[in-house]
Amino acid sequence: MTALSAPPAAPSAAAESTTKRRPVSRLGLIGYAIVVIEVVVFAVASPGFLDPANLATILTQSAVYAIAAFGLSIVVVTGGEDVVRGGIDLSIGAVLGFSGALVAVLLQAELGLPLALLIGLGATAVIGLVNGLVVIAGIRPLLVTLAMMSIVTSLTIVITNNVKVPVSDAGLVWLRSGHVVGVPAAVVVLLLVFAVVAFATGRTSWGVKNAAVGQNPTAARVAGIDVNRHIVVSYVLAAVLAGIAGVLMTSRLSAALPGIGEQSLIDILLATFLSIAFSRRLVVTITGTLFSAVFVAILTNGFSQLGVPSQWIGITKGVLILLVLAVAAIRERSVKR
Repeated sequence: MTALSAPPAAPSAAAESTTKRRPVSRLGLIGYAIVVIEVVVFAVASPGFLDPANLATILTQSAVYAIAAFGLSIVVVTGGEDVVRGGIDLSIGAVLGFSGALVAVLLQAELGLPLALLIGLGATAVIGLVNGLVVIAGIRPLLVTLAMMSIVTSLTIVITNNVKVPVSDAGLVWLRSGHVVGVPAAVVVLLLVFAVVAFATGRTSWGVKNAAVGQNPTAARVAGIDVNRHIVVSYVLAAVLAGIAGVLMTSRLSAALPGIGEQSLIDILLATFLSIAFSRRLVVTITGTLFSAVFVAILTNGFSQLGVPSQWIGITKGVLILLVLAVAAIRERSVKR
C-alpha cells in the first residue's frame, strides 16, 4: 500500500510575519532616498547650493528644528501616535519662542548667561509640567497644548512688549558663529543632544517603558509601569528641549523675535512626523527625526535660493504633513486588522 504523501506544511507565523515586514523594510529607505534626490535637484538647480558655507547654514538651521522635534517625538512615542487621542504638543513652537525671548530679556537685565539659561529652561520645564498634569487629569493633549500655546504666546508678547529683543552676549555669539574642529557650534549642540536623547530612548529601560506606554497604556499599567509619570515626564522633556532650541534660534538671529515660535511650529511638526519615512516600521523615531529636520532645512534653503515665495514653501510643508499623517493612519489601520 502506497503511503499518502503529507500535505505541504503551512507557513509558520514567524515566516508570515517576516514576509509582511519585508515591504515595510523597503519603505524605510524611502526617506533617505528622498533626501538624496532633494540634494541632487537643488545642487543642479542652484549652483551655490553645495557651497560649504551654505551647507553649514543648512545644518545650523536644522539644529533648531531637530532639537525641538526630539521633544515632540518623545511625546508622540509616549502618548501614542493618534494625533487626536495620543501624544501631541502644539505648544512646543510657542515654548521655543518664549524661551529665547526670556533668555534675551534676562541678558538685557545683565543677569549673565548661566543664570539666564537656568531661569529660561526652568520656566519651560514648568510649562511642560503643567501640560503633563492637565493631560493625565483626562483632558485631550490636543486641546491642552492648544490652550497652552495661546497662553505662552501671550506671555512672550508681555515680556518683550511685542518688539525684537537684540542680544550680544559672547556665549550666544559663539553659538551663532563659533566652531569646534571646523564644525559649527550649533551643530555640535545638536549632535550632543541627539546622542543623549537617542541613548535614553533606545538604550534604557525608561525608553522601553515609554514605548510600552505609547503602544498599550493598559498593558503597561498591568506590567507595573507608572503610565502617568511617563506621560508627565515626556511633556517636561519636550518643553525643555524646545527651550534649548529657542536659545539656539535667538543666537542664530542675534535677537529674540516674538512671533518666531509660531512660525517654527510647522517645521517642528513636519520634522517629527516625517520621521516615519526613515523608519522600517513607519513609526516616529529620534534618528528619523534628525534626518527629517535636515530634510526640512534643505527644502527651505533650496526653495529660498531658487526664489520660491515663502507662502508656497509653507503650502508645500503643509501638504507634506498631510501626506505623512495619511500614511501613518493607513499603517495604523493595517496593523489593527
